[in-house]
Order: sequence, then C-alpha cells, then structure tokens
Amino acid sequence: MQTITMQGLGLVEETMPVLVAETTEENAAQKENAQEFAALEASAACATSNLQTEYSTELPACQIAVAPTLEEIEREIAAAAQQRIEAALRDLNETRARIERERNARDTALKAMQERASKTRAELDGLAGERAEMERRAQTFLTGDALQATREKIHLAFNVRQLELEDALALAEADAQEMQTQIQAALISDALELQLAEQYLAQLETAAPDVAESVRLAATAQENLAAARQAVNDGLLRDAEVLLAKAKAGNAEPTQIGAVEQMLADARKNQTARDLIARINAVGDQPGAVRRIKQLVEEAETAGVANRVSSVANRAFEAARRTINARYAQARPIADHLVAEGFLPVVGDGRIEAWKSVARHTHSPDTESDNTWELDHVLSLRANGVWKTEKPRVAVTRKDLPPRAQHSRWYHAWVSAQSTTA
Repeated sequence: MQTITMQGLGLVEETMPVLVAETTEENAAQKENAQEFAALEASAACATSNLQTEYSTELPACQIAVAPTLEEIEREIAAAAQQRIEAALRDLNETRARIERERNARDTALKAMQERASKTRAELDGLAGERAEMERRAQTFLTGDALQATREKIHLAFNVRQLELEDALALAEADAQEMQTQIQAALISDALELQLAEQYLAQLETAAPDVAESVRLAATAQENLAAARQAVNDGLLRDAEVLLAKAKAGNAEPTQIGAVEQMLADARKNQTARDLIARINAVGDQPGAVRRIKQLVEEAETAGVANRVSSVANRAFEAARRTINARYAQARPIADHLVAEGFLPVVGDGRIEAWKSVARHTHSPDTESDNTWELDHVLSLRANGVWKTEKPRVAVTRKDLPPRAQHSRWYHAWVSAQSTTA
C-alpha cells in the first residue's frame, strides 16, 4: 500500500508540473483571446460610431441644400431655349445662303456651257462657208496639180475640223444637259433640306414662343432699324414707330436707335407743323377765325413748332382782322337800328344778339322790382353776305350782360334812350 502510495505520489509529483504547464498555456491563450476579443469589441464600437455619424439625418448648417425657385428654373430653361433657337435660326440662314450660292454657281456654270455649245454650233454652221471661200481662193491662185492637191488638203482639213467641232458640240450639249439634271435634282434636295430646317426651327419656336420672338427680333434688329430710317425718310411715321420698337426690343445699337429717334421726332414736328399750317389756311375769313387761329397757335406752342407756324399764323391773323372789321362795318347800322327799336345789341364776329330788358317783380312788398335780360332774336351773317334772323327755341335769360356788352357804345346809347323815355 505504501509503495503504491508512493508510486501514486510519484505519479502525482511527476504529473503536476505537466498540469501546471498546461494550465499556464491555457491561461496565456485565454489572455490572448480576451485581448483579441477586446480589440474586436473596440473596433466594432468605433465602426458603429462612425456609421451612425455618417448616416445621421441632422446635417450641419453649412451642408443644408437651398431649393431653387421657379423663376430660376424658368430662366435656365429660357436660356437653353434661346441657345437652341439661335443655333437653329443661324443654321437655317446659313443653309439658305449656301443654297443660294450653290444655285448661283450652277446657273453660272450652265450659262457658260450653253454659251460654249452655242459658239461651237455657230462655228460648225459656218464651216461650209469657210470651206467654199478657201476653195475659191485656191482656184483663183492655183492651177493644175497644185490646185488638185490643195483641194484634197482642204477637204481633209475641213473634214477633220468638222469631226472635232461635232465632238465638241456633243460634249458641250451633254455637259449642259447634265448640269440641267443636277440643277433639277439640287432644287428638290435643297427644298427638302430647307423644309427640314424650317420644321425643326418651327418646333423649337412652338415650344418657346416668347423666346423665339426675342431671338427673331435680335436677329433682325439692324434690318428693322434700317427699315425704320427709310420709313422716316418716306414720311411713313407710324410704320417707322413700329419698326423702331422692334429694333429696340431686339437690342439694336443704342447710338443708332437714338439717331433714328431724333429723326422720327423731327419728322413728327415737321408733320405737326404742316398739319397746323393747313388748318390755319383752312380757317380763312370765316366768323370766329381769330379765335380759331389763336387756338391753333396755342397747339403749335404746346407741340414746340410755334416758330414754324408763326409766319403763316400772322398772315392769317391780319387777313382775319381785316375781314372782321368789314363784318363789324356791316353790323354797326343793324345794331344802331336795334337800339332804336329798344333792343340792346351785343355784336360779335358775324353775329348780333338782340336783348331786351324785362322787369321782374318780387312777391315781397319791401323789395323793389329789378330787371333781367331776355334774348329776343339773333342775326347771323351767312356765306352769301345776308344776315339771317333766328328766334331762340327756348327762352334765354340773363341777370347781367357780359362786360364787353356793357362797355359798348350801343349799351350807353340804349341807357340814354331808356332815360329819355322814362
């Protein structure tokens, strides 16, 4: 038993270091695993923290996006539309110009080919005459074998020349025919090309009509400005105003616009002066001519053309005053007669008003009666020089007569007549 025990103890003593060593290795491994696990936890925590920070919905103030306004979007679309329409219009104009150049070149080439063919044909038609003339001269100066040999040479040379001219004529006619075929084909292809370009431009203009209008106005600004200048020179002022407005809308050169505006303003003044002069001359010596001429002179001053109208107006004033004096001379005896009949005449230019005094009684016994004026009849000078009497359709009364009537000699004569009667 003791031996076994000792052996057991020996075994224990022998195995204990091994167990201790194994336990130490296990502890070291556990420590390493614990360190690795702690590192993994730390890295996972860091990754989680970074992930939460990256996908946070709370942006800093500097990263908040500003929403565009509808006006900004409209401007961007309009700018893009303007570029597309300008490019399409430019391509269309270039296509038209190129087609016109090519058409002119083909027409010139065809004309040259036709002239060449015509010249060759004329030369071929005259070949027989040249041949006969040369044979006649040879027959005149040569005889015998020399004449015969020369005739053979003439026949051979003219036959060769005839063949050359026939070939040249056929080639020229073929070239002209080919050119005509090319012209016909080009007409079709050019028309199709223009149609496609116009359709594309029309499609863009339909999508943005306002932008298209501004683009066209800008493209034709100088043309409209030149047309406005010509319209001013031709006296078409309304057309000039419309064309000038289009040139302004197309942003034409401001200096040129100012020059045309000055031309238009001067033309307006000239036209206004001409109209006023015509109206002044139309007044003539009619009744009320002086008053009407004064009104027209005031219009001229307002329009700033008084200096252009003054000479005509002064002459018209003088003529009207002479005529007025003549009419007053006719009215004086009539007015004197009216005073004698108890009327108070108010004399105007070609018009005499006959007023009579009417006593007006009041209901109050303390108030004296006063007088009012009632229009009895009116005498008007007609164009044939006859004074026509007219009665007013309704009663016309006045408390007081106008000051010019009260200061007239007929008023004083009427007052004297009334005093004498009283």
